[in-house]
Amino acid sequence: MTNELQRASLTWKVSPDMFCILDREGRFVAVNPAWKATLGWSKGEIEGKAFVDFLHPDDVERSLEAFEVVKTGKPVLRFENRYRARNGDYHWFSWVAVPDEERFYCTVRDVTEDKDRIELLRQKEADAELKEVFLAVLGHDLRNPLAALESGIRILCRKLEDEKLGAVLQQMQGSTTRMSELIDNVMDLARDRLGSGMGVEREPTAGLADDLKQVIEEIKVSHRDVAIRQNINIQGEVTCDASRIGQLLSNLLANAVMHGDPAQPIDVQASNQDGRLTLSVANGGDPIPDDALEHLFQPFFRGKVRDSRHGLGLGLYIAHQIAMAHGGTLDVKSDAHETRFTLDIPG
Repeated sequence: MTNELQRASLTWKVSPDMFCILDREGRFVAVNPAWKATLGWSKGEIEGKAFVDFLHPDDVERSLEAFEVVKTGKPVLRFENRYRARNGDYHWFSWVAVPDEERFYCTVRDVTEDKDRIELLRQKEADAELKEVFLAVLGHDLRNPLAALESGIRILCRKLEDEKLGAVLQQMQGSTTRMSELIDNVMDLARDRLGSGMGVEREPTAGLADDLKQVIEEIKVSHRDVAIRQNINIQGEVTCDASRIGQLLSNLLANAVMHGDPAQPIDVQASNQDGRLTLSVANGGDPIPDDALEHLFQPFFRGKVRDSRHGLGLGLYIAHQIAMAHGGTLDVKSDAHETRFTLDIPG
């Protein structure tokens, strides 16, 4: 028995893991040398002190709750909290505490490096996702205005004598301006880390109706076989980020073109009343399946499209983020008659 006790004592002294004994008042009765090696506090600076004296302030309440559990006779396994070192740093500890009458025998492992590695891995994954999203958003939101430019250039090449040349050039200029705005939006998106919210600059604007009509014209130019009905009835000023609302409409129209029945017109409605702005885009065609509705506003969700080259599954996600950033909603209703997306924001 003496040899066994000696071996146990040696383990207590040389183990890199921390051992300690606590009394029912939460005071350290004994600690092994690993405590000083880990935290820098001497044995005399720890023994007799309450464990809460070393805790991170944010961990005090839940640590006391865990201690109450072990006082009822139940062991506590792999409980984690942060302890202050002599130099002011905090270490993450993982505890196993086992009660034995009036004492609690604990083994403690410093898991700070494990936590740091997990956080570093999470950060790398987030950075990789951000790069992927950045490139995908860039490709997605530049597609529509670029298509309008390409179509306009083709018209100019074939019909230089056309009397509508001035209007086409004006349309091309509008698309170029919108391209610049979209690039700015994508850069904002990258800085704000997509999924944590999209920044908007809401301000009173009297030109929102014209901005929305410009977006519709872009889609018409690049999709001449698609009919778009519009009823834009916006009176006075609307408080919003006009460029973001235009981006939202562009994404909804692109989605309607991609998934709607080309034989049926797309319907665009916009109005403001009672301090609210409402914008909706509807298309005919097959209804959205129920199992797809719950994922519709997630990034990279593409559903079933007619051509795998169409879209990257970002348009609806971006539109939804814009709605939330305005303190509003983007809802969808889909049945055999139509699929309609409706934006409702304070304006």
